[in-house]
Amino acid sequence: MGALKVKSHRRQSLALAVSELILILNDKEKRVISGRFGLTGRRETLSAIGRELHLSRERVRQIEKNSLRKLAAEFSKNYRDEIGEIVQIFEKVGGVITDEEIPAELTALAHNHKFAKNYLRLVFSIMDKIERVDESADLKDGWRLKNIPRDRIFLVCNKMIQYFTREKLPQATTDLIEEIPGLDKYDPTFLEACISLSARITMAKNGMIGLKTWPTINPRNIRDKIYYVLKTADASLHFTEITANIAALKFDNKHVVRATVHNELIADKRFVLIGRGIYALREWGYSDGTVYDVIKNILSAAKGPMSVPEIIELVSKSRKVKKNTIIINLQTKKEFKRVEGGFVYKKL
Repeated sequence: MGALKVKSHRRQSLALAVSELILILNDKEKRVISGRFGLTGRRETLSAIGRELHLSRERVRQIEKNSLRKLAAEFSKNYRDEIGEIVQIFEKVGGVITDEEIPAELTALAHNHKFAKNYLRLVFSIMDKIERVDESADLKDGWRLKNIPRDRIFLVCNKMIQYFTREKLPQATTDLIEEIPGLDKYDPTFLEACISLSARITMAKNGMIGLKTWPTINPRNIRDKIYYVLKTADASLHFTEITANIAALKFDNKHVVRATVHNELIADKRFVLIGRGIYALREWGYSDGTVYDVIKNILSAAKGPMSVPEIIELVSKSRKVKKNTIIINLQTKKEFKRVEGGFVYKKL
């Protein structure tokens, strides 16, 4: 069949362009390409298509390869506007994308067709300016502009992995550029694209970057989600606020139950009750105990009498309580003795 001459239209749906493009193929080639790329739905294996067409897997593979070669030649000649738009969007997002998270700007080129991502995967496969990134232990399935070497992506990701393994500290993109030698020569958009493609690094919902296994970056259970919320807020929160924040962040599709959050706050030693329903992280210097215990520890460590304002100031740093609660404890507990200059602790 002769080549189909189709005039390129910049605003034409890419899905329509692909539908026109595959008309250059014979029926068997159309069936293979449509099945392999899921142009009508689910992507099919070589074996499944082979059984239907009574062909071996290898023969189906050959047909696919030859068909892609035909489509690539036709696409490069007659769809230059579409190619230009796709390359521009790739450059805008850093030149690298994951296969599952194809940017909305690209799916919009296919007018958000029901199977837009599948049509785009076919287009990427026949563009000479784009190459596939195969899934590995270090990288997800994805696509890259050909002028961005695969080794460059590996180098950037490995530098970050080594840094996080050594420092064990999440960072923002700008901080990583300052902390890791050599990253400053890359555009931040490219660095974030590499992070998206990495199988071992990820960006949390708060914009911080770290290893995927860290609960501060990728919380999986309710306790880790609580820790994430408190760490991100960098402040103590009421358990109802923690519950609301977990729900708002939408880590997954699981329903967040307030009672469950409260129970986990009580059970996990990382969290400390510092007021009525208010919790903080133990790593911030908080410890278990009542207001009485806090006052006792403060006065026991003091070298002399402490005034009421001094005691209130120190207690308030570790407990969210009213001033009157502190004063009542000072006045009613026999171990706290008023002397000249303030209060001291006297063990009974």
